Amino acid sequence: MKARLIRFAFALHRWMGVTLGVLMLMWCLSGFVMIFAPYPATSRGGHDLRVEGLAPIILPETVRLPAAAAFPPDARLASARIEMMGKEAVLRMGGAGVAGVFSLSTGEAIKTISADDALAVATTYAERHGIAARPEISKLSKRDEFTVAGYFNSARPFWQVRLNDPARTMLYVSSRSGEIRQLTTRQDRVLSWLGAIPHWLYFTTLRQDAKLWNQVVIWASLAGCFLTLLGLFVGVRQLRRRHSTGKLASPYRGVKTWHHLLGLVFGVLVLSWTFSGFTSMQPWGWFETGQAASEAAARYSGEGKRWSEARNDLFAQIDAVRRLPSGAVLQVSSAAAGGALYFVQTATDGSRLRLDADGAPAPFDAAQWAHAGDVLGGNTGPAKAERLTKEDDYYYKGAAASAFPVVRIVVPAMQDTRFYLDSVSGQILSIADPGNRGFRWWHMAPHRLDFAWLRVGWLRQSLEIVLLVGVTAVCGAGAWMGLIKLRRGGRLDGRP
Repeated sequence: MKARLIRFAFALHRWMGVTLGVLMLMWCLSGFVMIFAPYPATSRGGHDLRVEGLAPIILPETVRLPAAAAFPPDARLASARIEMMGKEAVLRMGGAGVAGVFSLSTGEAIKTISADDALAVATTYAERHGIAARPEISKLSKRDEFTVAGYFNSARPFWQVRLNDPARTMLYVSSRSGEIRQLTTRQDRVLSWLGAIPHWLYFTTLRQDAKLWNQVVIWASLAGCFLTLLGLFVGVRQLRRRHSTGKLASPYRGVKTWHHLLGLVFGVLVLSWTFSGFTSMQPWGWFETGQAASEAAARYSGEGKRWSEARNDLFAQIDAVRRLPSGAVLQVSSAAAGGALYFVQTATDGSRLRLDADGAPAPFDAAQWAHAGDVLGGNTGPAKAERLTKEDDYYYKGAAASAFPVVRIVVPAMQDTRFYLDSVSGQILSIADPGNRGFRWWHMAPHRLDFAWLRVGWLRQSLEIVLLVGVTAVCGAGAWMGLIKLRRGGRLDGRP
């Protein structure tokens, strides 16, 4: 019985290698690219390229907002932004019953964004980024590999606009909101097809079905883990002592020898990377934000103001913009914090200022930190608030960090849950509760070698490359043997 199980394990490892070998090799090869080339986004290197590409706000002589009775009485404002859409000042709102884009000249909702509107947005972006070429509409697309994820759904379809610059930049302008939701350059597109897209299985035909994609990645990763465990079992069992030297050696020849010996050296690392890739999907609710932290965050943000009240707040923000020199502000955005509604002005030089509902400066100071701790902690006990100017284990560049300094609030009674708040707006940037901390140590740490002592860029990248070469050699040899086995119709080669 034991011998049969061992023979079955050997056979299962061979045939799983045939079916999964090429996939695991693809994960390895694309991993090299992802060390240097992340998936495209509008925020890069600490810069929000979309906001930087907005024209300074030029308000019409008479600003009109939707009437107080324009929305249901129970409608609540969750978010609001005043900015330019091309040459037109607009109000972007989100919330129950009030979501949409509204012209500040007429107060009317802007239902669709035409090709000319998209060109105006792209032209403004090009001018703000010093691009002299004239943009052109490429096409109207529902999705492609760069807009296939679910968080793009509310903005579909997209006007794809070529900027005709040396980088061959492509802007994706939402035909619903007029926002630039994605941008790629020629280099981004090439490297994504070599890196992120195959690594994450972000092929449109698969990724557009979120549930199917999720299950494919989960079960393919688990199968890879099982294949690797079988390989480690087979590899250890097949070590033999040479009669001539008494030393342990492989009984195989050729590619099999390399696969055997390299598998013994790098097999645990193959397993680590495959399993941590599996955990990246947070399967079955693993490593997700817990209920206590979610409820605290909701309590801190508040339920939103009724439109009849928020309307007056927006007029106050408009008056605050008018008091400044014309063209001094790029954006005014709402910032719910501590159960109250604030607004943040982003100036053309990138500086930000928080204002209260009346349009007066309201800095997020030490007194506000203490209040934030009380709200987040609820009735669970005191919280510790401090200003963080450097990275810690859960907020750092390459993970959750988007800006420094931040305010870190630790709630001991909630299993030391950490809330990281924007030092200007007071909004929550990141949460590290037990679930998030598990994700950090079960995915980020093993998958990206994400340890504090390795955060010197060149050191981690060098180690990643060296280790990935060994892992790729293991998977490459296995994939090669699998293809040869297929070519023989599944027959063994007769060699030991």
